[in-house]
Amino acid sequence: MIRPSLSQWHMATMSLLTVLDQGAEDQRDTTIEHVEKLLSERDQLQPSIQPPFSKEEHEFGKELILLEKELQINLALLSKDIRLDISGHQKKMDSSNAYTDPYSQVFRDGTFYDKKK
Repeated sequence: MIRPSLSQWHMATMSLLTVLDQGAEDQRDTTIEHVEKLLSERDQLQPSIQPPFSKEEHEFGKELILLEKELQINLALLSKDIRLDISGHQKKMDSSNAYTDPYSQVFRDGTFYDKKK
């Protein structure tokens, strides 16, 4: 017999994978909130998953380990996408600021360079 905490862990992991697979760019905030909720639910379940495990639970655990690897990959991809969006947004802001104030990046030390040589 498999413990209820292991079954709940499995259900939370499957829900996480589903949310990460369906996560759309325009609904990223709700996706992140849902992922955080499911991860905190799994964190609460973790202390109740302690040995000794039955033979049936060992087999179930092997499946959970594979799901966990897939989940880690998907979470890393989500994190990478967020970082790329943040860096892209920062580049747009820098470009916009450079357009509105083109002389902000000029080194101003009072030196005059004569270009007519």
